[in-house]
Amino acid sequence: MYTAQKCLKLPAVTENRELVELFVKILDNTFQDAFNSRLSIQETLKVDVQERSHIEDSYNLDHVVQKAIEL
Repeated sequence: MYTAQKCLKLPAVTENRELVELFVKILDNTFQDAFNSRLSIQETLKVDVQERSHIEDSYNLDHVVQKAIEL
C-alpha cells in the first residue's frame, strides 16, 4: 500500500484503476469470484471534486484492499 500510494501521488505514475486490477488479478481464482461478487453488491460510485462519476474507476484501492481483508 505504501508503494501504491507513492505511485498515485502527483505526478502519478499509474492510475487507481490499474492498481485495483493488479491487486485483484493476484488473488486466487475462487477467492476472486467471491470478492468480485461482494464488491458488485456493495458498489459505491466514485465521484470527483466536481461531483462527476468515474465509471471506469469505480473502486478506490484502499476500499478494495479493506474488503479483501474483511472477506
